[in-house]
Amino acid sequence: MNKEKKVIRLGTRKSPLAMAQARLAAEAIERAFPELTAELVPIVTRGDRILDRPLVEFGGKGAFISEFERALLEGRIDGAVHSAKDMPEELAKGLVIAAALPREDAGDVLVTVKGRPLPDGPLLVGTGSPRRQVQIREMRNARCALLRGNIQTRLNKLREGEYDAMAAAGLKRMGLLSAPEFSFERLPEKEFIPAGGQGIIAVESREHTEFSHVFAAINDPAAFRSLAAERLVLKRLGAGCTGAVGVYSYSENGSFHIKLMKGTESGILRREISGAPEEYEALAAAVTEGLDHE
Repeated sequence: MNKEKKVIRLGTRKSPLAMAQARLAAEAIERAFPELTAELVPIVTRGDRILDRPLVEFGGKGAFISEFERALLEGRIDGAVHSAKDMPEELAKGLVIAAALPREDAGDVLVTVKGRPLPDGPLLVGTGSPRRQVQIREMRNARCALLRGNIQTRLNKLREGEYDAMAAAGLKRMGLLSAPEFSFERLPEKEFIPAGGQGIIAVESREHTEFSHVFAAINDPAAFRSLAAERLVLKRLGAGCTGAVGVYSYSENGSFHIKLMKGTESGILRREISGAPEEYEALAAAVTEGLDHE
C-alpha cells in the first residue's frame, strides 16, 4: 500500500501571475521533498477587491498581505507565497520570510500597442506606482494616470486605448513578452531602479513550523540576501508604497552593490554603494544615511 503523501498548504492570491509564482514554489518543494504534496490555497485580499483607488489610500502593501498573515497565524496555511515587492517592511509578530526563490528579471517594462501611433504631446502612461511615475517623467515627456488590476486587466485597458503605454513587471514569468500585439521596452534595473524585492518570490511562514527545513531547502541565498538588504533600506526610509523609492541590489565581481533612488521636491536623488556581500546590513545603513528621517 502506498503511503499517503503529507500536504503542505501554500497560500496565494488568485491572479494568473500569483498562481504561476505559487506553482514555482510548489514545484521546488515537491522536487526537493517527493514525499510532500504542495497544495495551493487561493486567498482574496483587500488589495484585489479595491481597484479604483491607489494602494496608499487604503493600507499600502498590507492590503495584499494581512489576509495571508491571519491564515498563517490561525494555521489554515503553512506558507504564503508573495511577490516580495508587495510585502510590508514589518511582518506580523511570529512570522518570518522563510525562503526566497532565485530572482527573475527585476527590471520594469514599458508596454505599448504595436503599430498604434504615439501622441505628439505627453505620453499617457498607466501606473499606480509613485516610483515609476517620477522615473518615467524624468526619462521622457509623459504624464501618468492610475492603472491597477492584474496584468491581463491592465493589458486589456491598454489595448482598448485608455492609455498610450503602461509600466509593469512580471511579464516574463507570465510568458507575455512574446505577445505579438504589444511592443516592449525594457527599462534596465541599474538605471530605472525597481521596487525593493521586485523579481523575487518570497515564502512567508510561522517562525516555528514543522516545515522550516522545507523552506530552507528551496531558499536561494543570493536572492535572500538581496531581499534582506532592500527591505532594510525601505525600512530605514519608512518608504512603504507611499514614497517614490526604488532600491536594487546585486552581486558582481565579488562585491555587493546597492542602488537607491528617491523622488524629492527638487528631483530624483540617486545613491550607490558597494562592499563585501556579508556586510549588506552595514551597506543598507550607509546608503540611506541622512535620509532615514526625511
